[in-house]
Amino acid sequence: MPNPSEVSDKVWADYVFNRHNAPSIKKEWWFHQASGTWFIAERNTSTDTIINTYLLHQPHEVKT
Repeated sequence: MPNPSEVSDKVWADYVFNRHNAPSIKKEWWFHQASGTWFIAERNTSTDTIINTYLLHQPHEVKT
């Protein structure tokens, strides 16, 4: 990660917005607006399939 106080806006924007997103299983923060709850979703980005969801400090198992 470049130091945001030492790089140009162009370099920082490139780091933030232009990442290599190879298809894989990603852990993403999601927000459920009706309940005001943030949770983690594990999602296969090549099929857009949700594999698992859980709260941050909640024990979880990987579903297959």
